[in-house]
Amino acid sequence: MRRHGIEEGRGGFVEGAWYIIADGARVGKRPVTVERFGTRIVLFRDERGALVAARARCPHRGADLGLGRVVDGAIECPYHGFRFASDGRCVAIPCEGRGATGRGVAEVLALTRYEVREHRGFVWLFWGERPDELPPVPWFEGLPADERHAHTASTDWDVPFARAMEGMLDLHHAPFAHRPWVPGMGALLDPYDVRVEGDVIHAMGVLRDDDGAPWDGRRGWKFEMEVRFPGALRLSFGKLVVGVVGCAPIDAGRTAIVGRYYMPVPAIGRLLARLGLLMEFWLIQPEDERMLASSEPRDADLEACRFVRADAGILAWHKMRRARLKAQREGEPQGEPRRLPVEAG
Repeated sequence: MRRHGIEEGRGGFVEGAWYIIADGARVGKRPVTVERFGTRIVLFRDERGALVAARARCPHRGADLGLGRVVDGAIECPYHGFRFASDGRCVAIPCEGRGATGRGVAEVLALTRYEVREHRGFVWLFWGERPDELPPVPWFEGLPADERHAHTASTDWDVPFARAMEGMLDLHHAPFAHRPWVPGMGALLDPYDVRVEGDVIHAMGVLRDDDGAPWDGRRGWKFEMEVRFPGALRLSFGKLVVGVVGCAPIDAGRTAIVGRYYMPVPAIGRLLARLGLLMEFWLIQPEDERMLASSEPRDADLEACRFVRADAGILAWHKMRRARLKAQREGEPQGEPRRLPVEAG
Protein backbone atom coordinates (compact mmCIF):
# COMPACT_ATOMS: atom_id res chain seq x y z
CA MET A 1 0.00 0.00 0.00
CA ARG A 2 1.01 3.66 -0.21
CA ARG A 3 1.00 5.87 2.85
CA HIS A 4 2.03 9.53 2.94
CA GLY A 5 3.68 9.32 -0.46
CA ILE A 6 6.02 6.35 0.02
CA GLU A 7 5.48 2.67 -0.47
CA GLU A 8 5.12 1.02 2.89
CA GLY A 9 5.16 -2.47 4.25
CA ARG A 10 3.15 -3.14 7.36
CA GLY A 11 4.10 -0.06 9.32
CA GLY A 12 7.01 0.48 6.96
CA PHE A 13 9.27 -1.67 9.14
CA VAL A 14 11.90 -3.69 7.32
CA GLU A 15 11.68 -7.26 8.60
CA GLY A 16 14.11 -10.15 8.65
CA ALA A 17 16.90 -8.02 10.14
CA TRP A 18 18.79 -7.37 13.36
CA TYR A 19 18.27 -3.97 15.01
CA ILE A 20 20.10 -2.36 17.91
CA ILE A 21 17.23 -1.57 20.28
CA ALA A 22 18.96 -0.65 23.56
CA ASP A 23 22.15 -0.32 25.54
CA GLY A 24 22.73 -3.60 27.39
CA ALA A 25 23.88 -1.68 30.45
CA ARG A 26 20.28 -0.44 30.90
CA VAL A 27 19.09 -3.96 31.68
CA GLY A 28 20.20 -4.90 35.17
CA LYS A 29 18.43 -6.69 38.00
CA ARG A 30 15.10 -5.08 37.16
CA PRO A 31 13.21 -5.53 33.88
CA VAL A 32 12.99 -2.67 31.38
CA THR A 33 10.21 -1.98 28.89
CA VAL A 34 11.04 -0.33 25.59
CA GLU A 35 8.71 0.44 22.72
CA ARG A 36 9.96 -0.68 19.33
CA PHE A 37 8.11 -1.36 16.07
CA GLY A 38 4.92 -0.10 17.69
CA THR A 39 5.14 -2.86 20.30
CA ARG A 40 6.09 -2.70 23.97
CA ILE A 41 8.92 -5.15 24.60
CA VAL A 42 10.19 -6.13 28.04
CA LEU A 43 13.86 -6.95 28.51
CA PHE A 44 15.09 -8.89 31.52
CA ARG A 45 17.86 -11.25 32.56
CA ASP A 46 17.38 -14.88 33.51
CA GLU A 47 19.14 -16.67 36.36
CA ARG A 48 22.31 -16.94 34.24
CA GLY A 49 22.29 -13.23 33.36
CA ALA A 50 21.30 -13.88 29.74
CA LEU A 51 18.98 -11.38 28.09
CA VAL A 52 15.36 -12.28 27.38
CA ALA A 53 13.01 -10.22 25.21
CA ALA A 54 9.22 -10.68 25.26
CA ARG A 55 6.07 -8.77 24.62
CA ALA A 56 5.60 -6.58 27.68
CA ARG A 57 1.86 -7.24 27.86
CA CYS A 58 1.06 -9.86 30.49
CA PRO A 59 -1.05 -12.59 28.80
CA HIS A 60 -3.39 -12.60 31.80
CA ARG A 61 -4.81 -9.07 31.92
CA GLY A 62 -2.36 -6.96 29.95
CA ALA A 63 -0.25 -5.31 32.67
CA ASP A 64 3.21 -4.04 31.73
CA LEU A 65 5.69 -6.70 32.86
CA GLY A 66 8.44 -4.09 32.85
CA LEU A 67 6.90 -2.70 36.05
CA GLY A 68 7.41 -6.04 37.77
CA ARG A 69 10.46 -7.83 39.07
CA VAL A 70 12.60 -10.87 38.30
CA VAL A 71 12.45 -13.79 40.77
CA ASP A 72 14.80 -16.74 40.26
CA GLY A 73 15.18 -15.86 36.59
CA ALA A 74 11.41 -15.56 35.97
CA ILE A 75 9.64 -12.25 35.40
CA GLU A 76 6.79 -11.54 37.80
CA CYS A 77 3.76 -9.48 36.79
CA PRO A 78 3.35 -6.48 39.11
CA TYR A 79 -0.46 -6.75 39.01
CA HIS A 80 -1.31 -10.33 39.99
CA GLY A 81 2.06 -12.00 40.50
CA PHE A 82 1.93 -14.41 37.56
CA ARG A 83 5.48 -15.50 36.73
CA PHE A 84 7.00 -16.38 33.38
CA ALA A 85 10.23 -18.28 32.83
CA SER A 86 12.85 -17.27 30.29
CA ASP A 87 11.38 -19.74 27.75
CA GLY A 88 7.99 -18.00 28.05
CA ARG A 89 6.16 -20.62 30.14
CA CYS A 90 3.87 -19.42 32.89
CA VAL A 91 5.32 -21.01 36.03
CA ALA A 92 3.21 -19.43 38.80
CA ILE A 93 -0.42 -18.36 39.19
CA PRO A 94 -0.67 -17.33 42.85
CA CYS A 95 -4.46 -16.93 42.91
CA GLU A 96 -4.95 -20.53 41.73
CA GLY A 97 -2.43 -22.12 44.06
CA ARG A 98 0.39 -24.56 43.46
CA GLY A 99 0.01 -26.99 40.61
CA ALA A 100 -2.07 -24.56 38.56
CA THR A 101 0.54 -24.29 35.80
CA GLY A 102 0.21 -27.63 34.07
CA ARG A 103 1.49 -27.85 30.53
CA GLY A 104 -1.73 -26.76 28.82
CA VAL A 105 -2.22 -23.72 31.06
CA ALA A 106 1.47 -22.81 30.84
CA GLU A 107 1.31 -22.71 27.04
CA VAL A 108 -1.98 -20.80 26.84
CA LEU A 109 -0.52 -18.14 29.13
CA ALA A 110 2.94 -18.19 27.52
CA LEU A 111 4.75 -14.96 26.69
CA THR A 112 5.39 -13.92 23.12
CA ARG A 113 9.18 -13.96 23.00
CA TYR A 114 11.55 -12.42 20.48
CA GLU A 115 15.01 -13.37 19.29
CA VAL A 116 17.49 -11.18 21.12
CA ARG A 117 21.26 -11.16 21.47
CA GLU A 118 23.67 -9.11 23.54
CA HIS A 119 26.74 -8.30 21.49
CA ARG A 120 29.45 -5.76 22.24
CA GLY A 121 27.22 -4.20 24.88
CA PHE A 122 24.27 -3.58 22.55
CA VAL A 123 20.89 -5.31 22.67
CA TRP A 124 20.13 -6.67 19.19
CA LEU A 125 16.59 -7.81 18.34
CA PHE A 126 15.64 -9.76 15.23
CA TRP A 127 12.41 -8.33 13.84
CA GLY A 128 10.32 -10.47 11.53
CA GLU A 129 9.48 -14.09 10.96
CA ARG A 130 12.28 -16.25 12.28
CA PRO A 131 14.03 -18.14 9.46
CA ASP A 132 15.27 -21.70 9.90
CA GLU A 133 18.75 -20.27 10.34
CA LEU A 134 19.17 -16.83 11.84
CA PRO A 135 21.69 -14.55 10.14
CA PRO A 136 24.65 -13.59 12.32
CA VAL A 137 24.45 -10.40 14.34
CA PRO A 138 26.24 -7.79 12.21
CA TRP A 139 29.36 -5.97 13.37
CA PHE A 140 32.14 -3.83 11.97
CA GLU A 141 35.81 -4.44 11.30
CA GLY A 142 38.43 -2.00 12.47
CA LEU A 143 36.87 -1.22 15.86
CA PRO A 144 38.66 -1.62 19.19
CA ALA A 145 38.46 -5.13 20.61
CA ASP A 146 36.51 -4.00 23.68
CA GLU A 147 34.70 -1.04 25.19
CA ARG A 148 37.36 0.11 27.68
CA HIS A 149 37.74 3.43 25.88
CA ALA A 150 34.10 3.84 24.88
CA HIS A 151 30.90 5.44 26.12
CA THR A 152 27.30 4.66 25.12
CA ALA A 153 24.16 6.81 25.36
CA SER A 154 20.60 6.72 24.04
CA THR A 155 17.97 9.17 22.87
CA ASP A 156 14.65 9.23 21.02
CA TRP A 157 13.80 11.34 18.00
CA ASP A 158 10.30 12.48 17.11
CA VAL A 159 11.12 11.54 13.52
CA PRO A 160 10.09 8.51 11.41
CA PHE A 161 12.76 5.84 10.97
CA ALA A 162 13.39 6.47 7.26
CA ARG A 163 13.83 10.19 7.90
CA ALA A 164 16.24 9.43 10.75
CA MET A 165 18.32 7.22 8.46
CA GLU A 166 18.39 9.98 5.86
CA GLY A 167 19.90 12.22 8.53
CA MET A 168 22.49 9.62 9.48
CA LEU A 169 23.61 9.21 5.86
CA ASP A 170 23.72 12.94 5.16
CA LEU A 171 27.25 14.37 5.17
CA HIS A 172 26.84 17.75 3.50
CA HIS A 173 24.48 19.29 6.08
CA ALA A 174 27.21 19.69 8.71
CA PRO A 175 28.63 23.12 7.70
CA PHE A 176 25.15 24.64 7.90
CA ALA A 177 23.05 22.76 10.46
CA HIS A 178 26.02 22.61 12.87
CA ARG A 179 27.75 25.86 11.95
CA PRO A 180 28.49 26.99 15.56
CA TRP A 181 30.24 23.71 16.40
CA VAL A 182 32.31 23.18 13.24
CA PRO A 183 33.69 26.62 12.38
CA GLY A 184 35.67 26.73 9.17
CA MET A 185 34.31 23.47 7.74
CA GLY A 186 34.07 23.73 3.98
CA ALA A 187 30.82 23.03 2.16
CA LEU A 188 32.14 21.25 -0.95
CA LEU A 189 31.74 17.47 -0.68
CA ASP A 190 34.63 16.30 -2.84
CA PRO A 191 35.72 13.59 -3.15
CA TYR A 192 32.61 11.54 -2.38
CA ASP A 193 32.26 7.84 -3.06
CA VAL A 194 29.43 5.40 -2.29
CA ARG A 195 29.73 1.63 -2.75
CA VAL A 196 27.10 -1.04 -2.11
CA GLU A 197 28.08 -4.61 -1.26
CA GLY A 198 25.07 -6.78 -0.49
CA ASP A 199 23.31 -5.21 2.50
CA VAL A 200 26.25 -2.93 3.30
CA ILE A 201 26.67 0.68 2.17
CA HIS A 202 30.16 2.17 2.25
CA ALA A 203 30.52 5.94 1.95
CA MET A 204 33.58 8.19 2.09
CA GLY A 205 33.55 11.93 1.70
CA VAL A 206 35.61 15.04 2.37
CA LEU A 207 34.06 18.41 3.17
CA ARG A 208 36.46 21.17 2.08
CA ASP A 209 36.66 24.69 0.73
CA ASP A 210 35.65 25.17 -2.90
CA ASP A 211 38.95 26.66 -4.04
CA GLY A 212 38.89 25.24 -7.56
CA ALA A 213 41.83 22.90 -6.91
CA PRO A 214 41.63 19.10 -6.83
CA TRP A 215 41.78 17.45 -3.43
CA ASP A 216 45.37 16.95 -2.31
CA GLY A 217 44.61 14.19 0.21
CA ARG A 218 45.12 16.45 3.24
CA ARG A 219 42.74 19.42 3.27
CA GLY A 220 39.23 19.21 4.65
CA TRP A 221 37.22 17.06 7.06
CA LYS A 222 37.19 13.38 6.11
CA PHE A 223 34.20 11.20 6.96
CA GLU A 224 33.82 7.46 6.50
CA MET A 225 30.63 5.49 7.01
CA GLU A 226 29.58 1.86 6.86
CA VAL A 227 25.87 1.03 7.10
CA ARG A 228 24.69 -2.48 7.90
CA PHE A 229 21.16 -2.28 6.55
CA PRO A 230 18.72 -1.30 7.86
CA GLY A 231 19.93 0.68 10.89
CA ALA A 232 23.43 -0.06 12.22
CA LEU A 233 26.20 2.39 11.29
CA ARG A 234 29.93 2.76 11.85
CA LEU A 235 31.17 6.35 11.55
CA SER A 236 34.63 7.84 11.68
CA PHE A 237 35.65 11.49 11.78
CA GLY A 238 39.29 12.16 11.07
CA LYS A 239 41.83 9.85 12.69
CA LEU A 240 40.67 9.76 16.30
CA VAL A 241 36.90 9.58 16.68
CA VAL A 242 35.04 6.38 15.76
CA GLY A 243 31.37 5.84 16.51
CA VAL A 244 28.69 3.18 16.24
CA VAL A 245 25.02 4.13 15.96
CA GLY A 246 21.99 1.88 16.12
CA CYS A 247 18.61 3.17 14.91
CA ALA A 248 15.31 1.34 15.37
CA PRO A 249 11.70 2.48 14.92
CA ILE A 250 9.76 3.10 18.13
CA ASP A 251 6.59 3.34 16.07
CA ALA A 252 5.62 4.78 12.69
CA GLY A 253 6.60 8.31 13.74
CA ARG A 254 9.51 8.00 16.19
CA THR A 255 13.01 6.52 16.21
CA ALA A 256 15.22 5.22 19.02
CA ILE A 257 18.93 5.97 18.70
CA VAL A 258 21.75 4.27 20.62
CA GLY A 259 25.16 5.85 20.05
CA ARG A 260 28.69 5.00 21.10
CA TYR A 261 32.00 6.80 20.76
CA TYR A 262 35.36 5.05 20.89
CA MET A 263 38.42 7.11 21.89
CA PRO A 264 41.43 4.75 21.94
CA VAL A 265 43.53 7.02 24.16
CA PRO A 266 45.32 5.41 27.13
CA ALA A 267 44.06 6.36 30.61
CA ILE A 268 41.58 9.03 29.50
CA GLY A 269 39.90 7.40 26.50
CA ARG A 270 36.63 6.60 28.25
CA LEU A 271 36.40 10.12 29.68
CA LEU A 272 37.03 11.66 26.26
CA ALA A 273 34.46 9.34 24.70
CA ARG A 274 31.92 10.35 27.33
CA LEU A 275 32.56 14.06 26.81
CA GLY A 276 32.42 13.69 23.04
CA LEU A 277 29.18 11.75 23.11
CA LEU A 278 27.60 14.17 25.57
CA MET A 279 28.41 17.01 23.19
CA GLU A 280 26.96 14.96 20.33
CA PHE A 281 23.71 14.26 22.17
CA TRP A 282 23.32 17.74 23.71
CA LEU A 283 24.39 19.94 20.82
CA ILE A 284 24.55 18.11 17.50
CA GLN A 285 21.71 15.58 17.53
CA PRO A 286 19.02 18.02 18.72
CA GLU A 287 19.79 20.14 15.66
CA ASP A 288 19.56 17.08 13.40
CA GLU A 289 16.23 16.11 14.95
CA ARG A 290 14.90 19.66 14.56
CA MET A 291 15.83 19.80 10.87
CA LEU A 292 14.32 16.38 10.13
CA ALA A 293 11.17 16.97 12.20
CA SER A 294 10.55 20.25 10.37
CA SER A 295 11.00 18.71 6.91
CA GLU A 296 7.99 18.25 4.66
CA PRO A 297 6.49 15.79 4.13
CA ARG A 298 6.99 14.25 7.58
CA ASP A 299 7.48 10.76 6.12
CA ALA A 300 10.27 10.15 3.65
CA ASP A 301 9.00 10.69 0.10
CA LEU A 302 11.43 10.24 -2.78
CA GLU A 303 9.02 11.79 -5.28
CA ALA A 304 8.72 15.00 -3.25
CA CYS A 305 12.48 15.66 -3.19
CA ARG A 306 15.06 16.63 -5.79
CA PHE A 307 18.27 14.82 -4.93
CA VAL A 308 21.82 15.79 -5.89
CA ARG A 309 25.10 13.88 -6.19
CA ALA A 310 25.88 14.39 -2.50
CA ASP A 311 22.73 12.42 -1.58
CA ALA A 312 23.95 9.18 -3.18
CA GLY A 313 24.23 7.36 0.16
CA ILE A 314 20.64 8.24 1.06
CA LEU A 315 19.40 7.01 -2.32
CA ALA A 316 21.32 3.74 -1.93
CA TRP A 317 19.62 3.13 1.44
CA HIS A 318 16.18 3.92 0.04
CA LYS A 319 16.78 1.54 -2.87
CA MET A 320 17.51 -1.25 -0.38
CA ARG A 321 14.46 -0.37 1.69
CA ARG A 322 12.09 -0.32 -1.25
CA ALA A 323 13.39 -3.67 -2.49
CA ARG A 324 13.00 -5.24 0.96
CA LEU A 325 9.49 -3.86 1.50
CA LYS A 326 8.45 -5.01 -1.97
CA ALA A 327 9.70 -8.51 -1.18
CA GLN A 328 7.81 -8.45 2.11
CA ARG A 329 4.55 -7.49 0.42
CA GLU A 330 4.92 -10.22 -2.17
CA GLY A 331 6.24 -12.86 0.20
CA GLU A 332 5.20 -14.35 3.50
CA PRO A 333 2.78 -12.64 5.92
CA GLN A 334 4.32 -9.77 7.83
CA GLY A 335 3.76 -8.02 11.12
CA GLU A 336 4.75 -8.94 14.62
CA PRO A 337 7.25 -11.83 14.75
CA ARG A 338 5.70 -15.18 15.47
CA ARG A 339 5.89 -16.53 19.00
CA LEU A 340 8.99 -18.58 19.67
CA PRO A 341 8.21 -22.14 20.74
CA VAL A 342 7.67 -22.84 24.41
CA GLU A 343 9.76 -25.69 25.72
CA ALA A 344 7.84 -28.54 27.26
CA GLY A 345 7.69 -28.28 31.00
